[in-house]
Amino acid sequence: MSSYAITGASKGIGQEFVRQLVADEANTVLAIVRNPASRDISELASKHPNLHVIKGDVTDPKSILEAASAAAAITDGKLDVLIHNSNAVDMASMGYNPSQLPFDAQAIREIFEPSFSTGIYGGLWTTNAFLPLVEKGTQKKIVHISTAMADVTFINKTGVSYAVAYSVTKAGMNVQVAKYAAELAPKGIKVLALSPGWVDTWEGEKPAEVVQADEAMLKQFQLWEPECKAQILPEESVGKCLRVIEHLDAKDSGLLLSHNGDQLTWL
Repeated sequence: MSSYAITGASKGIGQEFVRQLVADEANTVLAIVRNPASRDISELASKHPNLHVIKGDVTDPKSILEAASAAAAITDGKLDVLIHNSNAVDMASMGYNPSQLPFDAQAIREIFEPSFSTGIYGGLWTTNAFLPLVEKGTQKKIVHISTAMADVTFINKTGVSYAVAYSVTKAGMNVQVAKYAAELAPKGIKVLALSPGWVDTWEGEKPAEVVQADEAMLKQFQLWEPECKAQILPEESVGKCLRVIEHLDAKDSGLLLSHNGDQLTWL
């Protein structure tokens, strides 16, 4: 039996992690969400007794400590795998290049704060809150969901100059993961930054401007991977991510890997 805790589990990739993991009744799955009453996660919990929905906000240190305490009560103080998936972005500025960012201190903070709060600060607080549980677990794995958009070689080859706050945050996350890996190696704990690929998590029909943006990104991404034809679905992404997590060992701890388990096939 394995135990998993996933933050940002109420939608998108996080919810798909939960959906695939609860399919194995031997797993104990902890979905960490800001609103435990949200419809989709509540429906999943009603169908799977091995799913436990826990209230927790990664941007609030007190809240995430309480979530870890609630998790410990369910798992007897142990956790095999922590997946920090929480993410937030300022959508209004996602299309900006760095030279387009405003000469306004408050505006810059508002652009960077959502990503920093969930990825950097939230990553620290979540990891530290759940670390005592992971230390007592069997697999001893911590995974932070990252992106190829934080890989400088990928950026330079594709010319992807937008999504600045998101990419900078994920780059910081990758360094943070490496620091944790260096610190925790003597305890046998493996820490990984994992890119899920180019995943379509849009709910409902896409507006025309989103479709156009996807088409423009595809042309850039094909400079890296000519065979790339479109975004992948969450089911495919998470299935591959779980295989990478399953095979995570000490030699890969501290790295940024793709959902394919390498540092090349990002898409």
